[in-house]
Amino acid sequence: MKNSILSKISSTSKKQETDFQYLQNMVVRYVYQETSLIENSKVELLLQSNEDLNQFFYEIVNLKKQMDDCQTRRKPSSQIIDKILKYSKK
Repeated sequence: MKNSILSKISSTSKKQETDFQYLQNMVVRYVYQETSLIENSKVELLLQSNEDLNQFFYEIVNLKKQMDDCQTRRKPSSQIIDKILKYSKK
């Protein structure tokens, strides 16, 4: 009896975890504008009603911004570009 209850709890927990991972993936796709209009609506509704997902959304938005900032700030020096060009002519 005890084992069956534990297995039900365990399987429910795994399903919820899988569902949340699916939602997280959808949020990441949403942030990168890879979702359809219907998916956009679903994500927006979920973000309004699910605090954990909303927090995840803001973390992803912040990470994306940091990565975008890194790409714009760090450019190779002229010296590095010259070395690459010289190497490419060999």
